[in-house]
Amino acid sequence: MNKKRITWIELLRIAACIGVIGIHAGSQHFRDTPLDSSIWRISNFYHGINRFAVASFIMISGTLYLDGKRNWSLKKLWTRNIFQIAVAYVFWQIFYAVYRIVMAGKPAVGSVSFFKKILIYCSESYFHLWYLPMLAGLLIVTPLLWEIVNCERSKKWEEYLILMFLLIKIIPYTVNCFSFPLKEYVMNVMHTVQPGMVVDYAGYFILGHYLSHYEISRKLERTIYILGISLILAAILLSQYMSPRVGRELQSYYENFTLAGFFWGSAIFLFFKNHVSKIHWSEKQEEIICRLGGYTFGIYLIHAFFRDILHRAGIDSMMIGNTVIAIPIVMVCIFGLSCLAVILIKKIPVLGKWIV
Repeated sequence: MNKKRITWIELLRIAACIGVIGIHAGSQHFRDTPLDSSIWRISNFYHGINRFAVASFIMISGTLYLDGKRNWSLKKLWTRNIFQIAVAYVFWQIFYAVYRIVMAGKPAVGSVSFFKKILIYCSESYFHLWYLPMLAGLLIVTPLLWEIVNCERSKKWEEYLILMFLLIKIIPYTVNCFSFPLKEYVMNVMHTVQPGMVVDYAGYFILGHYLSHYEISRKLERTIYILGISLILAAILLSQYMSPRVGRELQSYYENFTLAGFFWGSAIFLFFKNHVSKIHWSEKQEEIICRLGGYTFGIYLIHAFFRDILHRAGIDSMMIGNTVIAIPIVMVCIFGLSCLAVILIKKIPVLGKWIV
């Protein structure tokens, strides 16, 4: 067993990874099927029920990074934690940009237009890669959050926050006041780490630390479970009821910053922390769990590629008449292929360490 890893956290990490895949597998035909059809309603259910995933990932990070036993080094924070996220982000942005261009068949690979297209695609986060800049942003403010939840210091953290304020907010805002060529794409790049997004998700970051480090009453825990289950189901039903009436799919009822998303994510986190943690695993089982948990970052990054490849091969949520069964099958295929790919990529010298 890896003593540096906590089994229930690794299990939650795996569950959250599967949840992300469930969201994306469930939404494959979210916009091209009738809103009043059973296929859409089933897809909407899978899309909603897996919404605990992002909140869980962030709460796990808060649990680990805000731990009072952790000693922070700014040099290590930037040269190891943040830099590794940045390397992975740049690599996969370019990977998905090239993939999309090749699949579209234009412009010609190697042409000037090809490289311009890559730059344009890379100026905005690919649909699931937004998480990396957000996580990098959270790590940027983590030393401050650590002080808030653990102790109190003053001068050096104030200087650090002022510098970040200049780099992330003041400079991009000032640059935006001027006109220059390709301004739209330059500003997209400068706003990759969005302060508003970071501050918003910091709530889940701190929530993870709170729920993992402090015991709450059984009554409050039961209340969170009841609210989590009832609110997420109500949100899914409301989405199914309202979407046909407005003529477009509505996901806003169960998104990350809704009450449904908040309590559903909190309920799942508490369940793993207070109940799954009590399961006794053998040393071999714990080793397997922790190793698989270590693959989830890479699985998250590459799963969108296999989702698209399988979709092009006809393996998606509508491959058989029963969507209830089809979506879990697709999830298993995406997870399995992604996991295998991560294992192989990790064997690549140097590169494997940085991109998955």
